[in-house]
Amino acid sequence: MKKIHFYLFILLFLVTACGTNTSVTGSYKDAAAPQKAYSKVFIVAMTDRAAARQTVENGLAQLITSRGSATVKSSDVLPPDFRSGEATKDKERIIQKIKETNCDGILTVALVNQEHETRYVPGTTNYYPMGFGYYGGFGTYYAYGYNNFYTPGYYTDDKIYYLETNLYDAKSEKMVWSVQSKTYNPASLDDFLAGYNKALSAQMDKDNVMISSKK
Repeated sequence: MKKIHFYLFILLFLVTACGTNTSVTGSYKDAAAPQKAYSKVFIVAMTDRAAARQTVENGLAQLITSRGSATVKSSDVLPPDFRSGEATKDKERIIQKIKETNCDGILTVALVNQEHETRYVPGTTNYYPMGFGYYGGFGTYYAYGYNNFYTPGYYTDDKIYYLETNLYDAKSEKMVWSVQSKTYNPASLDDFLAGYNKALSAQMDKDNVMISSKK
């Protein structure tokens, strides 16, 4: 029975380890800003990598749409070379584009920092006495012991990404909400988005922002 419980524990650990670990490290909400439901949100992933920008904006659009608001993605409105001009022109162009889409909210996401952290994962010893007769011959004992007695330690390089997500009122251009988060070891961009959207949605509920009309 102990051995069965041990294997179940390992299985659950592996399933959990496959998912991205994203957590919110802080949030801010403008107490003076009027509480409002945004009917259409303009989404901007602030990166010059066109493919990543489109993928992140698609993921955020799914989250915002699930909460009852329409969305417009910058990748569908602004050309890939949008940021090749002067900064002041970029600002004027994007504000004009947002006005043309009739969006009343703007949601931005940006990678503000990333770190690499090397850590040592200690080995494990798992021994469950089963009686001498259990092992049988050498081959059986070797196969059982090799996989169950000891796992050596190893070094791993953790990748940590820090992101900032801001919500602005499109008319006043004032920031009404901001969230900082960190993500450990995303296996892929899609894997990151799954954990990121889950954490972001929970924080929206907690801060009473972009409350879903479908709840």
